[in-house]
Amino acid sequence: MATYSLVIRRLMICSLTIVVSRAITSPLLTLFLSERLGLNQQDVGLLLGIAVFVATLLGLYGGYVIDRLEKRKLLILAMLSSSVGFVLLTFAHNLYLTTLTLVITEAASALFLIGSKAMISENLPVGLRAKVFSLRYTLTNIGYATGPMLGVLIAGQLPLAPFLIASGIALSSVFLMIGIAPTQRGDDSKQLSFFNTLSTLRSDRTLIMFTCGSLLSTIVHGRYTLYMSQYLLVMYKPDQALNIMSAVLACNAVTVILMQYQIGRFLKREQLRYWICVGTVFFIAGLIGFSYAGSLFSWCVAMFIFTLGEMIIYPAEYLFIDTIAPEALRGSYYGAQNLAAFGGALSPVISGYLLINSTPTSMFYVLSCLTAAGGTLCFLSGRRMRAVAEHVTSV
Repeated sequence: MATYSLVIRRLMICSLTIVVSRAITSPLLTLFLSERLGLNQQDVGLLLGIAVFVATLLGLYGGYVIDRLEKRKLLILAMLSSSVGFVLLTFAHNLYLTTLTLVITEAASALFLIGSKAMISENLPVGLRAKVFSLRYTLTNIGYATGPMLGVLIAGQLPLAPFLIASGIALSSVFLMIGIAPTQRGDDSKQLSFFNTLSTLRSDRTLIMFTCGSLLSTIVHGRYTLYMSQYLLVMYKPDQALNIMSAVLACNAVTVILMQYQIGRFLKREQLRYWICVGTVFFIAGLIGFSYAGSLFSWCVAMFIFTLGEMIIYPAEYLFIDTIAPEALRGSYYGAQNLAAFGGALSPVISGYLLINSTPTSMFYVLSCLTAAGGTLCFLSGRRMRAVAEHVTSV
């Protein structure tokens, strides 16, 4: 990483720290909200779903703003908002204020994600972007793999400490961004209006098809810690659920740290649609494994398979959007693709409904069907991208 510019290095570090700050709280959020607000699993899922839904809509406009304004300041604003949001969650007793706080933290996360990807593309030539996206994803995945495990361990001693630590990590990240030079603002005279930008995005059928496919897949992989914790709390006693969650998160962490680079370095732009199919197959196999898991060992085996799919899908999605996005609308394209985060909003809602109104294991079969449909749409959009590129070349 030392070979990259100061901007890229600090973006990589901030990507890791922001992810860790979120990941520390992710496996605890459902149980925390359930106890503080007196909600059942379906209501907690609905609350989290509403927060992600609103924040994702705001992210679409955030991508447009990122194309026009100074990106560094927007990332600093996102970090400060995350820090404040985590502290406010420790005072969660009122349903409406808690919902507002969740929206703030989710919107800040979306803004940082979109802005950091746009800054990476802006500061690197095309030939180096795939490598840096893979590195960024490696760091991000390490954060998501180790953060929840750390959060569970800390919560066993001090229940509120993970939220305060997450706030401190997000706040400290601000100083890394302050230390880099301001980014250039876009030329407003050459920028489309927001509605004209939306029209441009709507006319790109490849983007729409890929975003729809990503949305269906994100229901499965975007917030898996939430629906897994929901499922475990239904099937096991709280202490057993916590032990299983700790074990599968540890398995996820070890798998990512040992195998992410080996898998990520094989991803090529020309083969993205095939890699997405492979990742989808791993997701389905992992979900079916979860449905049959009865021992700690079987839970870890299923998580290992699921994690293989996760390590393929995330960088493949980044590279796909980077391939089709025009330079002047890169933030807007990332913002549009971020609409796939609606899957994260739907995930706890769907899971909570199925856990209450059906047999618990049916949740995994429904999720398998959804990720299969999502993988199919992504494959078709990849084939369309290839066909368009060949047509342009021939002309």
